[in-house]
Amino acid sequence: MKAAVLHAYGQIPQYDDLPKPQPQAGQVLIKLEAASIKQLDKLKASGKHYTRYDHFPVAVGVDGVGRLVSSGERVYAMGLTGMLADYALVNPEDCAPVPEAIDAALAAVLPNALLGSDAALLYRADFQPGQTLLIHGATGVSGRMAVQAARLRGAHKIIVTGRNAESLNYLRCLGADACISLLDTPEQIVAQLSEIQQQSPLDVVLDYLWGEPTLWLLQALNRHCPKPVRIITIGQMAGADISLPSGLLRSKPISLSGSGLGSISSQQLRDYNQKQLGFMFEQAIQEKITADYRCYRLDAVEQAWQATLAPGERAVIKI
Repeated sequence: MKAAVLHAYGQIPQYDDLPKPQPQAGQVLIKLEAASIKQLDKLKASGKHYTRYDHFPVAVGVDGVGRLVSSGERVYAMGLTGMLADYALVNPEDCAPVPEAIDAALAAVLPNALLGSDAALLYRADFQPGQTLLIHGATGVSGRMAVQAARLRGAHKIIVTGRNAESLNYLRCLGADACISLLDTPEQIVAQLSEIQQQSPLDVVLDYLWGEPTLWLLQALNRHCPKPVRIITIGQMAGADISLPSGLLRSKPISLSGSGLGSISSQQLRDYNQKQLGFMFEQAIQEKITADYRCYRLDAVEQAWQATLAPGERAVIKI
């Protein structure tokens, strides 16, 4: 079969041949329709992610949409083998039905974006209707999805931050109530966050940035934090490290935790895919949520892997 094949860490996956995987007990074969190229895929291929490959060469791609060979059922699943391929192995218990009415490419983009947004809200933040949310670094794929998911989940107020002015304006169209530009000075950003805390204190923060912008947020919370706020760190686009004074977490009602593969358990992930993903697919069919993507063929995987995409856009391989 053909696949996007990685031969060593740090290389670009190549359009190449691999043996067609053979299902063992508890596995089923899926014929892929589409799979997106995500930051997770690129981190794994670079060798910089905390999950590792067992061997090389190997097909890349952690998830995708396709049809079970045994039944023809259209499903989304995370792969036991790489999903940027003609065929892959999946656990039948982890398969979520995909409506025929949704385009395969959009169905391939949504689940990972929702895992980094909606699932984080539900399982890591315990988000409730009527709460106020800050999405810190909201102009990427997951950040945009977080705005839409929070609105669907009944958020009272949604504040977003980001560097791209055009993207920030677009987030207002998706449901954001207030936008803070990270191109402002640190002093201006802290002042704006402090003002928000005084007017409508935060309940939850989804943080895709870490680094200095998270320090600015903590400085604002240190000034005014009248009720508990949960910070859920999801990404590190602004830096992998911060210097965090321990006294801040002791003197203010701030909780800090992460969201990702590992912190969201396999049972929670299965629960989300079975109970929530179908609802989100239906919202997409009704055009109540959306995502931007650019499609490529599998034999153009090298081009897709290296493509310069617009903010909030994702490359999708249609197979």
